Amino acid sequence: MIKEGNMYRFIITGETPAKKNSRIVLKGGRNIPSERYRQWHMAAMIEVDNQLRIMGHKKYEIPLEKEIKVKMTFYHGDNRRRDSDNGASSILDLLTDCNVIKDDKWQIVRALEIQNIYDKGNPRCLIEIDGYDE
Repeated sequence: MIKEGNMYRFIITGETPAKKNSRIVLKGGRNIPSERYRQWHMAAMIEVDNQLRIMGHKKYEIPLEKEIKVKMTFYHGDNRRRDSDNGASSILDLLTDCNVIKDDKWQIVRALEIQNIYDKGNPRCLIEIDGYDE
């Protein structure tokens, strides 16, 4: 994570799996995220925590509760088909679970920008969070 003024930047390594397309249905109809998604989520939480610790964040600075804009740049390591909104949903859930943002509701996440770039063999997601200016 890099903090410049009011902007936060995180890099999450690896391909971002889609939480809603990685569900396992249990007996009784209840469903849970797949093991692959859960492993990615735990590893990504550690990455976010380490980046916050390296930058010496202050606990009172997060979770962010003000209006923000979030830009996600997905660098895909291959050319397989993926839906941008599924990856974005996984990243927003990650930011919420890591207490970087209070909630991913529209009243906080006022603008969302998603970019997709092909970078053979080097998948990752760059997340940039900044204050929202209309």
